[in-house]
Amino acid sequence: MDQALPVNVYREFQKVMVAAPLPGMEPQNIRVEVAGRRLSIHGTLRGPGQNRKQYVLRQWAAGPYRGTVELPASVDAARANATFDNGVLVVILPLSAEPVSGRISMQKTGTSRGRLVRHVGLIPVSVISGQGGRGPAPGTSPLP
Repeated sequence: MDQALPVNVYREFQKVMVAAPLPGMEPQNIRVEVAGRRLSIHGTLRGPGQNRKQYVLRQWAAGPYRGTVELPASVDAARANATFDNGVLVVILPLSAEPVSGRISMQKTGTSRGRLVRHVGLIPVSVISGQGGRGPAPGTSPLP
């Protein structure tokens, strides 16, 4: 049976951030999907041997988790960043005029850590000017 997943949703200048606790998960067992203005988080069961133990008291389990939240604005999932550290998933989604749906998966970068970096709001300067580094997103102007 899936456990309910509490989330915190924050909105800042050009992004929406979603944070959710997923104790006992590994990054590769977490799936985040954006469809329109809905964000869904799924954490698959880790440690199938949990069900063979004779618990005296069991108040939590390492998955499975499932939660869906309505986002306060349209976002671009293709440019999302995601981190998973100390059992907390944080997804940062840039605002978008039209919603861009997609799946966000993380690669394991260390013990119980994961990350997906897509440089929210930035594109490589090499794309703009033929040089390395990062620059402002298309349609925006750099700071003076």
